[in-house]
Formats: sequence, structure tokens, C-alpha cells
Amino acid sequence: MHASSFAQADQTVTMAPVENKGGEQTLTLVVPGICEMCKARIESTAMDVPGVKKAEWDMKTDTLVLVGSSKMNLQRVADALAKAGYRSDLAVADPKGYSKLPACCQYDSGAKKH
Repeated sequence: MHASSFAQADQTVTMAPVENKGGEQTLTLVVPGICEMCKARIESTAMDVPGVKKAEWDMKTDTLVLVGSSKMNLQRVADALAKAGYRSDLAVADPKGYSKLPACCQYDSGAKKH
């Protein structure tokens, strides 16, 4: 298993998988969102990715914590979220997916978290 690094704005973020018992790993991903509907959509989209066993998004920190098997792939999760309209550390949101989000969930519109 290896750590992955990438640049974002003026910083480099390194995400190393954390091994749990039974070969599971825990990964994190920053995904902006605004409300409980975003939370439900982000978590359910992540859960649909093979290997993901648990997904929990924190609205205050915009952090998605994923627990899954060694087959869980962070880029696949990021790509699925992008298709659903949510950008992340690893992928740009698909404009079509973003435009389908309810107005209150369009996080780049300047709407406040609620």
C-alpha cells in the first residue's frame, strides 16, 4: 500500500491509508457541501463505490471519512462524487452533475451552511 500526494492551492496534502483489523483501511477526502441533503447524497454516493463499507461526511469540516476493504479506491470515490456534482481534493465536479443539485446544495453559489 502506498501514500498518495497531490497539490491543492498552496499546499500539498498526503493521504496514507490506515490499516485496520481484517485488512480494512480508512481514508479521508475533503468534499465541500452545505446541508443535510448534501451529507446524505455524499455518503450514499460513496457507499455505492465497490469496497466502501462506511462513509461519514462531517459538515463542519467538509471531510468524508471512508472505511472499506483493501479494494476501496479513493480516486473511484472522488470520480463518483464528481459525477454527482461534488468536487473534492482529487476530482473536479462535473458541471452537469452540479447543475442538477438542488439550489441549496450548490456549494459554490455562496450559500451558507445550514
